[in-house]
Amino acid sequence: MGLMASPAADRVEPVSFGSPRYTSIEVGGLLVTHAIFPPRERLCAHVHDRTCVATTLRGRFASGMRGRSHWSRPSMVLTEPAGERHDNVFGASGAHVLVVQPDVARCEVFRPFNRFLDSINHFHEPTIGVLAQRMSVEIAHPDDVSPLVIEALGHELLATAARRLAPRRTETPAPQWLIPVRERLHDSFAEPITLADLAAIAGVHPAHLARMFRRHYRCSVGAYQRELRLEWTAERLALGDESLAEVAARAGFSDQSHFTRAFKQRFGFTPGEYRARARELRRYGRT
Repeated sequence: MGLMASPAADRVEPVSFGSPRYTSIEVGGLLVTHAIFPPRERLCAHVHDRTCVATTLRGRFASGMRGRSHWSRPSMVLTEPAGERHDNVFGASGAHVLVVQPDVARCEVFRPFNRFLDSINHFHEPTIGVLAQRMSVEIAHPDDVSPLVIEALGHELLATAARRLAPRRTETPAPQWLIPVRERLHDSFAEPITLADLAAIAGVHPAHLARMFRRHYRCSVGAYQRELRLEWTAERLALGDESLAEVAARAGFSDQSHFTRAFKQRFGFTPGEYRARARELRRYGRT
């Protein structure tokens, strides 16, 4: 598809600009939109009146700002500040995008996020990908509680994104030896690993590692690894076709019932319920 007619003088456009299928809901000062864009769509320069915090659910798209193209794939977050001139191009399979737009006039609510909302940010964050998927499911299949659910998830998404870029407030910076420990957990989250193994990587006593890890990452080593596993399973359940048992096993859960309990406690749905809702959302995107 060729370039669309350019908006005169970069006029303000809604985030649904260029999308033939979209659904929006406004609640608690948040305008939340699930938009589906066609393959290889190209949008000329335009601006939005509110900052866009866009999370890619499926496909790929790029936003060109200040001479740089920011390409986003699933679970990547991109902010387009209010009034920031940009253009967009979408990948060969198009894109599903969940956009959260706070109303900055409600400064008493969104003040903690101002620094994040006023800057261009672009990063991959599986936790936010899961939150965006859940919001999209609520938008596609609303009930009388959905507005409250969407508002709460929207605030959690903004807080997670803002914290992702903010320095952690600790008494002292995290010691350098903690970095390879955290990297090992991310690289091998599905593998069994002991505190002694991690302490050997860091070259410290296991008790010292446990204490310093909790101080700087606000949870135990085991809770951190479980969270990584659950984030990965949620992404696979939403986007993949493996069986529930295979997903659980690949993530390192040897006990299916334990996986189901942990997943429901974290996301509010059983793995089967979460997959069913995600598939409904995918079917919705093809209609």
